Amino acid sequence: MTEDNKSLIATICEEKSTRSLSRADKLFCPNCGGLVQYNKGKIRSSYFSHKSVECEYIGSEPETADHRKGKALLYDWLKKNFPTAYIEYEVHIPQSGQIADVYVRHKEGKFTGMTWAFEFQHSNIPATDWELRHNLYESVGIQDFWFFDKKTFMKFSGARDHTDARRRSELEKTVYNKTGFVYFMDLESSKVTIDFEFTTRTSYSVIHGKKRPQEFTYHDPKEHSVELTSLRVRKSVDFEYSALVCDSLEVKMERRLRYVYSLLVRKHRHELEKRYNAQLRILLPLTIDTYGQEFGKRLKSLLSDVNGILSYRDWYIDEEDERFDKDLADLKEDILNLGAEEFLIKHKQLVDVSLRNVQEYEELKESEDVSFKVLTKETYASSLTNVSFLKAQGTSSLKEFLLSKHHDKVVLVEYVWQNHRDTLEALTKWRREFVNDKLSEINYRLRTWEQKPTALDYAMEYRGLHSVVEIDDSVQQIKDKILNYNPFSEEPDWEI
Repeated sequence: MTEDNKSLIATICEEKSTRSLSRADKLFCPNCGGLVQYNKGKIRSSYFSHKSVECEYIGSEPETADHRKGKALLYDWLKKNFPTAYIEYEVHIPQSGQIADVYVRHKEGKFTGMTWAFEFQHSNIPATDWELRHNLYESVGIQDFWFFDKKTFMKFSGARDHTDARRRSELEKTVYNKTGFVYFMDLESSKVTIDFEFTTRTSYSVIHGKKRPQEFTYHDPKEHSVELTSLRVRKSVDFEYSALVCDSLEVKMERRLRYVYSLLVRKHRHELEKRYNAQLRILLPLTIDTYGQEFGKRLKSLLSDVNGILSYRDWYIDEEDERFDKDLADLKEDILNLGAEEFLIKHKQLVDVSLRNVQEYEELKESEDVSFKVLTKETYASSLTNVSFLKAQGTSSLKEFLLSKHHDKVVLVEYVWQNHRDTLEALTKWRREFVNDKLSEINYRLRTWEQKPTALDYAMEYRGLHSVVEIDDSVQQIKDKILNYNPFSEEPDWEI
């Protein structure tokens, strides 16, 4: 770098002016800021070196002729395909301490805002080193594309009759599983081989009289090499992510592209869960400090799933599923997008109503009022922590809200209790199983599941009917078929 932060690439910079800057101590390492000097001789290609100290940047690789050629091929292809993008050799990335072989930043078009790093890997590296470099790029929002020197990396089996089977290193498998593809470059032909589909076959050999299996891995199709110039970039519709494809192989690559999409979905979900949990670690303690322990416990209950787990969402429940609570999902979005204090101001009323509901529900359960009994029969305690329920309730008391919601059912039960209580009392003197059998014949909704049903238990079942006319008719049938039942009043049906 120069004093005015201009980047210089040793292999392409103007020699005379760069030598002048070097002699004046005006060249600096973009990684550590130390002084560097410009070197160029008859044998080695031009390069920069530190004057007094050495520093390391992540991913450094000796600049061999093959490495330079690989970078140049990628640079030329990128320049041709993305003429409006900023494309440069060996750009230092301060946030991650890396230097990209070829750096691409898109300023317009469908890739606007995306940044890429293209790496040509000529020398062998451990899979762990690649993974570190890949993760660093990812951490600063740069998508990295790796091209491996085909002559160095692509290996085949030496077994007889299986010479076209592949010997895949741990590095290749790691790149394949993490990114979905592996790209190999043949520097002599400028062809690119894309790994995207493998099959495994088992072969058996007799060794020392025993039949032993041996697995061989083949790429399917075998022919998957194309000209570098035929490659194009395919961008995901849903994510800021791209893959390299070509017309002749794209259809065959679809299954692998779907796999890459599934990786992106899982990663996106993981990031959302991570962000959500980080926000909760701020929100919940603040809630307790501000409004007290009970308020904090109630908010936590509202946000928990049926198993008491605090998660951003259950990804197995589709948004069209009746179990999906959109209001709860919106509440969780506010946790992600609002500050903790702003969230509490916006949703304090929701938690207050939920706290009040718990107390009111207990009062309703203890009451002997018939209408209140109907309300507790129609409302599960768990629904009181349902965000959709609370939003529908608004500022009304639980009693007011439930009476409005279940008005018709309350009217039916009150009618049968006031007008046919004596009949219901009479039912309690009969055996429950016999009564239930007869009630099933009259109207299956009138059966009770209580082990020792009271008149009020029988009355509660009338909330499932539709009108007072239906109630009167059912009560008359109860009198005829149960209370006034005479098994000897019917003529026997003799078969001759």
